[in-house]
Parts: sequence; C-alpha cells; structure tokens
Amino acid sequence: MKRVIVHGGLGLFGRTIISELTKLGIPASAASRSRSATIQCDAESPASLRKTLQRGDLILDAAGPFHLRSMALIEAAIETGCDVIDINDNLLYAQQVVALEPRINAANICVVTSASTVSAVAAAIIRHSGIKSPTGVTAYLAPATRHTANSGAALSLLRTVGQPITIWRDGRLQSATGWTEPRSFSMPPPVGPIHARLYESADAIHLPRAWPSLRDVTMYVDTNTTGVNTVLSLAAHSPTIRRTLEKSIRLAARPARWLGAKSGGVGYEIQDGSGQMRSVAVIGGEQSFLVAIAPALLATQKIYEGMFEFCGIVPISHIVEPPSLIAFLASSSIDIVESHHNPNVHT
Repeated sequence: MKRVIVHGGLGLFGRTIISELTKLGIPASAASRSRSATIQCDAESPASLRKTLQRGDLILDAAGPFHLRSMALIEAAIETGCDVIDINDNLLYAQQVVALEPRINAANICVVTSASTVSAVAAAIIRHSGIKSPTGVTAYLAPATRHTANSGAALSLLRTVGQPITIWRDGRLQSATGWTEPRSFSMPPPVGPIHARLYESADAIHLPRAWPSLRDVTMYVDTNTTGVNTVLSLAAHSPTIRRTLEKSIRLAARPARWLGAKSGGVGYEIQDGSGQMRSVAVIGGEQSFLVAIAPALLATQKIYEGMFEFCGIVPISHIVEPPSLIAFLASSSIDIVESHHNPNVHT
C-alpha cells in the first residue's frame, strides 16, 4: 500500500485532508517542520525531503503559501519516484511545474497540480456546463474567511494589490494591475451579491492548456470580510498603506476571522463563441472551504486504489470528473446553482 503523506498536515487544509481521507478509509500521515508532526520534514529542504521520501509515496502538498514555495518537493519527487498532488493556486508556481513536464514524464510519476478551487474545480465546472469550446471564463471567489483567514493567505492576496499581475486576455498572457478592475456577481444565498477585484491565479495557464479556444481567463476576489475590500482598494493606490498592511498582516489575521463571513462560494461565467453565457455558482455554509480540497481528495482516492489512468502532469480537465465532484460537494451541503441566461454583471 502507498504511504500517503500530507505536507502542511498541521494547517487547516492539511488537517482537514487527513480527516476526510480517514473517512474514506485511507490512512495519511501529517508532515511538517514542527516536531509535533507524525513525519518531521521541511518541504523546502532537498536534504530533508531525500531523507523522508520513499519510492511509491503519494504526497499531498498543502504547505502554502505557494507564492513562497520553490520546486524542491517536485524535484525530490522526480528523483525518488513519488506521485504528487498539490492544492496550489499561484500562477508562478504553476508555470514552474509545467516547465518541469519533460522530467516529470521521464520519471514516470503522476503530478496532479492545482487540485483545488483553482484550477481543478474551474475545469470541472466548465465541463459540467456542456460548453465544448469556451471563449471566456471568469471566476469570482468569496471565501468563507471566518474559517480560512490566515497570515499566509493574506500576504498572498496583498502581494497582488496595486501590483503588476499576469492574466490571460485576448488569447495570450498579459500584464494588468491587481485589485484595480471591479466586477460584481450575484451569488445565491447565503452569500448574496459580491463586489470583487481583479486577481492573479493559476487558471491563466491551466485553463488555456485544456481549452485552446479560450481568449480570456480572469479571476476576481471579494475578501468577504467587513471593511477589508475598502482598505485594499485604498492600498492599491497608496504604497504607504500597502506597506503598513504588510507590516501588520499577522496581527490582522485574527480580527479578519472574527469579521469574516461564515459562508462562501465561487462563481463562474462561461462564454461560448456566440457570446452567450452560462453562470454557475458553488455555494456552501460552514463547510464551503471543503471545495478547495475536494479535487485533491478525490484524486488521492483514485490513485490510492489504483484507478487513476494518468502519468505525467495530469490535464486540469481530468483531475476530477464533474459528477464525482458534485456528489462529494452535495454530501457536504455545498450546492451547484446554474443559470443559462446572461448574468447580471456590471463594472
């Protein structure tokens, strides 16, 4: 039987992954730099990884934030012969993984990258929509920050505020300024209308690889926390405010959890060549954060049971089958709400 090792296993997502795998009958061990972890290992240390990993291991990488991560774990997996599943949402990290594709293929290992809301859920929703050749995909994220707010996630968001980011627009990667383009999206209850700003994500590389017809791929984020959108909008135009936020981000994480919403969701607008749109929202209450780990859990189950047919970098459109994802989410009271009409979106 494969050893299943969850890097970042003491964090929110890591702990939840281990708990959910246990429900599926899959034993998993928490790996972390902390001495309290079952396996003490530093995901950024080649020496530590070489000492810990064994051929045939299945590694779930939840050790964010990924914008601070190197390719050390992927490199170690290539050298050792381990399969890897990560929940990365960062564009640069995704690009670095894709750049290693020839070596990943040669090592005959399976790498399931961005098995999270970004980008596996987005891909599954596109497939579920029935649009075979989408020309545009816009994602709107409103996280349940009462549960998910932490300093790492906050720093990942803040590094894009008022800064150059990369998006897929007009059929190519282009530069834009983070948090400066506003969009609104009508989420179903219990979330309701959100007012989001432009954000960089790994969708910009993964989705066009799966659907070459895509001309535009963008993501917008609403912090879903009282007052924070306004503060970040000010920071986007004021380096002084931005620097102040960077210095105080660790102190601000706890109040953000108090002020943050209990419910969250992600919405998608999927456009076809005729200009028609389909609107799909994934909405949940207290358990909505499970959306972020659902693809990783389902991929782990298939690999563990020897039912996964892919080697190399798994195409983002085949990490999880839409019916399996929808069934898993439904079991956690997370709903899929669809509309085949043009959505009420304005700038």
